[in-house]
Amino acid sequence: MQSIEPVYLPEVRHTTGFQEYTYPYEYYAAGPSRVTAEDGIHRCVHCDTSGGDEAYTYCSNCGAIACDSHTKTERLEQEPVCTGCAVTERFALKIKYFYDEENLEAFREEYAAMPIHEKAMGNKVLAGGGVIAMLLTLIGLLVIGGVI
Repeated sequence: MQSIEPVYLPEVRHTTGFQEYTYPYEYYAAGPSRVTAEDGIHRCVHCDTSGGDEAYTYCSNCGAIACDSHTKTERLEQEPVCTGCAVTERFALKIKYFYDEENLEAFREEYAAMPIHEKAMGNKVLAGGGVIAMLLTLIGLLVIGGVI
């Protein structure tokens, strides 16, 4: 080795906070390029899933950054909410997610005023299965009655 030239490589550490969560981000800067050492922003707070291929959603209700499997659509406002802070209840045998108890109560009132066919469409799998079961029962009765 003929000579050694020292190089300064700054380490930058930043912490971002949203409500009850903090997200560290650390990288080494070398001019316009950088190498990430720690990335808490692209990591699910519920399961620690991380990586660039995964989609992450910010929950404005609690400040969590969550992966797709821990993010649901809030039923009343149609906005993303994480499963960690959501209030849940079953309607038409399907779990619905809400920001808080107030939204849940507002939807209960809306749900009570819905006609039966709109309530059934809240769970399309259940509604479809009910229609198929009814058709099979009708065909069975026609076969037994000798009509078919």
